[in-house]
Amino acid sequence: MSAALGFRRKFGVIVPSTNTIVQPELDAIRPRGVTNHVSRIPIRDRLVKNDDDFLKLIADIRGGTMDAVDVAMSCAPDALILAASAESFWDGMEGGRRLQECIEARAGVGVAIPSEACCAALRKFGGVKRLGVITPYMPVGDGQVRKFFSECGYKIVALRGCDARARCGWRRSARASCATPSTSSTTP
Repeated sequence: MSAALGFRRKFGVIVPSTNTIVQPELDAIRPRGVTNHVSRIPIRDRLVKNDDDFLKLIADIRGGTMDAVDVAMSCAPDALILAASAESFWDGMEGGRRLQECIEARAGVGVAIPSEACCAALRKFGGVKRLGVITPYMPVGDGQVRKFFSECGYKIVALRGCDARARCGWRRSARASCATPSTSSTTP
């Protein structure tokens, strides 16, 4: 399928339905000739107050991702971007690879996942060994991020989770809760 505006590249973007940030940010940085085609993972808009709530959110994302992939593929994108980060960190490097392979097998095109994109970006800096990380996750998600980066060879010297105080991540008040430095973070 040809695209008058996406003559260089068409990306399918898989994003949770409650995320109101990814689409406008990607549109704002989109180069000429590249188009983004968003497909939403249907999830309930619920308050996430603890690890159990966060695990339910992850289950919702897992349950809807492949349907969103199928919808995205209907416009024949050149590649996919998974814009649901927590799932890509789950079960370390191997879990991320399995997720990527599963989506690629379903879609028949390459997919960029957040965890691998983070590592690729860090490699561009060369010599980075120690990280400070901020997440929008509950502690159970923070543990998955810590595991992933440790397996990638990085030492997490500080990790600040926002405890997902906003509904489903960053969308509402989480930004305010992340702006306040935590006294519980570990430091070098």
